[in-house]
Amino acid sequence: MLLPLLLSGLTLAAAAAADRRPAGKQSFDILVTFGDSYTDNGRLGYYINNRGNPPPAGQLHTESLTTASGGITWPQFVAKDADAKLLDYAVSGATCSNKIVERFASFIGPTGRSYPAILDDQMPSFVADSAFRSLAPRTAENTVYAVWIGTNDLGAGAFLTDTQAAGATITDFVGCIWSVFDAIYKTGGRRFVLLNEAPLELSPLYATPANGGTLDSQFWGNKTQYNMTEYSSKIKQYTSGVNTMLEYGVPFQTVLKSRWPGATFDLFDVHGLLLDIIKTPQNFLDAPYNVTGYFRHCQATNNANCNDMTNLGPKSGFLWYDELHPSEKTDSIIAKHFIDVVDGSSKYGTRYSGGR
Repeated sequence: MLLPLLLSGLTLAAAAAADRRPAGKQSFDILVTFGDSYTDNGRLGYYINNRGNPPPAGQLHTESLTTASGGITWPQFVAKDADAKLLDYAVSGATCSNKIVERFASFIGPTGRSYPAILDDQMPSFVADSAFRSLAPRTAENTVYAVWIGTNDLGAGAFLTDTQAAGATITDFVGCIWSVFDAIYKTGGRRFVLLNEAPLELSPLYATPANGGTLDSQFWGNKTQYNMTEYSSKIKQYTSGVNTMLEYGVPFQTVLKSRWPGATFDLFDVHGLLLDIIKTPQNFLDAPYNVTGYFRHCQATNNANCNDMTNLGPKSGFLWYDELHPSEKTDSIIAKHFIDVVDGSSKYGTRYSGGR
């Protein structure tokens, strides 16, 4: 009887604290982001060009206009549309913590190194930068902190192919996300946004060939050695399972445990948004719409000999830029709805407030 009572209590508390109604303009001056290639606006390039080291404290990396989206990323759109300053610590290839999933990159630094994970590298860099108020005069009211992580934690080279740290579980990954917000809270952050997991099973990288999926590719070089139907189902189970943990975990940590007193926590259902783009692409993309294929095709073994599928339509008609990454057009849509989530006016956002 304990579990039903707990869930009932959680539901009542969440219902009392959740705010799905328009809340008026919730402006912000600064956006701080953490994550992987879905968010990185050029930070990985700095590591590659500077012997595997992050920018010195108080110095921002040069922003790129050609990211994994084929253009700019969603937080770059947000910063432009909201007239906000962007502090982006996301690094392509990153995971939440190298203690759970560690991925090695031979091309970073003189002898290679692990991709800079959020807890291991991104957060320490942010904390170091926080001492330089001139970089961005953050306050509890004027700054929004966003985290989008999981693509590299759950996919090939990680949990999907059983290459996580010994004994690590997916619940450890979710716990890592809460630890990220603990660290943000300690620096004075009070406005949180968490983007949930994308429907990776529908990306060309993880979809079955019958559903537009790739065979071996630059991001999963031996996919054909696996049962592709089974592993497409497996990644769906992982992403949907994590999203359920987040859906229940955010109100539990924020409301019942009061883990971050005085903070507001928006859960952005980007998973649902991407499913809506797939179901009704005419409402989001430019014709002719393409939600199963991808725009840039590269050689399977590396990011070389690439060709853009302009014969299939404009880039703005594609949901996916390459096998794994949403296109610039998709990122612009995510950005628009992100601003609505922060405004408290989006059907894709649910807001919870921590006790004081």
